[in-house]
Amino acid sequence: MTPHRICLLILSLVLPGASVSAEELAPAAARGWFENPTRSRGLLGSTALPLHMGEGFVGQQALFATVAEVGLSERVSVSVASAAFISSMALVFDDVPFSLVGGIKVSSPLTERLHLAFGIQGGSFDTRQYLLDTLNAVSVYGILTYGTADAHVSLTVRPFFAWGTYHSGSLMVLPMLGGFVRLGEQWGLAGEVALSPVAGISGTFGFATAGARFMGRQWSLDLGLLAEQQWKDTDHASVLPGASFLFHWR
Repeated sequence: MTPHRICLLILSLVLPGASVSAEELAPAAARGWFENPTRSRGLLGSTALPLHMGEGFVGQQALFATVAEVGLSERVSVSVASAAFISSMALVFDDVPFSLVGGIKVSSPLTERLHLAFGIQGGSFDTRQYLLDTLNAVSVYGILTYGTADAHVSLTVRPFFAWGTYHSGSLMVLPMLGGFVRLGEQWGLAGEVALSPVAGISGTFGFATAGARFMGRQWSLDLGLLAEQQWKDTDHASVLPGASFLFHWR
C-alpha cells in the first residue's frame, strides 16, 4: 500500500456526527419523511451538523474502517475508528496490524442554515511498509456547512501532521468540498472532491467520490466509487468501488 493511499485510509477513519434543528427538518416532516440519520456525513467526509446528545452510529465505512461515534451533548461528539477488523479477516487473524484513530468535534450554528464545526483527531496505523512502518497523524480541522439535513454543501479544511517510524514527519493539508441531496424518503446522492496540494510524507494527490445512499430510520447503506490520483508518480487515476453500512441509534 503506497503512502498516499495510507493517508487516504487514515483520513477516511474520521467520523462525522450529525443532527439539525426542528426548523431544518420541516421540509422532510411536511412530506411525512423520517429524520435523515446520515445528515452529518458524506461518503468519506463529514459536515458541521452536530449529533444530538446520546445519538450515535456504528458500522463499517468504506469497507475497511470500523467506525463509531456518539454525541456527548447537542454540540460535542467523540469518535473512534479502526481498520483492525478487516485486516484481521484478510490475515486470518494472524499478526494483525494495529490501527486506531480517535477524535472530538464541536459544532455551532451560525444561522438557521449555516453551521461551523472544529475538531481534532489523531491516531496510528501499522503500514508494514519498508522505511515507513507505523504511520502516525494528528489533524485539526474546520468545516462550514450550508443547507438542511436533506440538502447541504460542506467545505472542509484539514491540515494534518504525519510521521512514520523512519520518517521525521511533515505537514500536509486537505481541502474538501462535498454535498448531499435527498431525492426520496429512503435514498439520495452524495459526492466529494478533495486535493492535497502539498507534498509531505505522501506526494501530492487528489480524489473524488460519488455514490448513492439508501437509508432507514436506524440504518444506512452507501454504494459508490472512489477515483484517486497521485500527481507526480502516475498518469492514470485509480478507480475503486466502495460501500458503507452503519447502524444508527437515537
